Amino acid sequence: MKYYTPSSLSELNDLFLQTNNSKITILSGGTDILPRWEEGITLPKHLIDLKKINSISGIVEHDNKIIIGALTTVQDIYKSELIKTKYTALHQAASQFAGVQIRHRATIGGNICNASPAGDLLPGLYVHNAMIELTGPNGTRKLPINKCITGVGKTTLNNNEIVSAVILEKTEELSVFYKLGLRQSMAISVVNFAIAYRQTSPNLFDLQSIAAGAVAPTVVYLKEFTKAVNEGLPLEKAISLIEHDISPIDDIRASADYRKTVLKNLLTHKLKELYV
Repeated sequence: MKYYTPSSLSELNDLFLQTNNSKITILSGGTDILPRWEEGITLPKHLIDLKKINSISGIVEHDNKIIIGALTTVQDIYKSELIKTKYTALHQAASQFAGVQIRHRATIGGNICNASPAGDLLPGLYVHNAMIELTGPNGTRKLPINKCITGVGKTTLNNNEIVSAVILEKTEELSVFYKLGLRQSMAISVVNFAIAYRQTSPNLFDLQSIAAGAVAPTVVYLKEFTKAVNEGLPLEKAISLIEHDISPIDDIRASADYRKTVLKNLLTHKLKELYV
């Protein structure tokens, strides 16, 4: 295995061309890939560590948007007052993300590229309509996050591309995140979700979107349920509509029926809280 540490995107693009995209693995934080190697997965022919590319790290505020570099750690997202104020669901997800040591290593770009349906940062990015910037030798392109992630562990990235940034438009929307795990720390989500909404009066709000994780091959928008609630259907009647957009499975953490039931109960509870 050959190990590379480019210090710029230009150097990275040169490496992509030199290696001819042959069995390349990209290393960001390493919190997912290193445990897999310890379990016996074959080492790649070329390992490219991005950590020295400073241009794709940090949180930058522009006139109408926020740009989060792909190498920004979960801990930095958690500590950011800007994220806490403007994108609360993302802040709350970062606060519940694994343990402190992992939060200092794991990156937002890695969480996206891992493409786990239970990824804790993803629902907040979905409800805030994040655009994902992809960069490679052929230039830069942008995709909505729901078009970037296509399945379990699957994205639309080409072999010679990396996620370089996450772009969030500034918004007046409020948001919340909720996660259910099997224990209080270091737990993969059994169910998680984020809600984006607009407060129209002290006791009224309009739902903008709800994104749920660990209930389908990707994070999914609960479109039918959201529409019904906004049209005035009581929560107790509308809640069954989430089944139009989810397709949970049985696994070692929970059964499909449990996921379906707990998502209904938790959503009902969280939305009633918003009315108070």
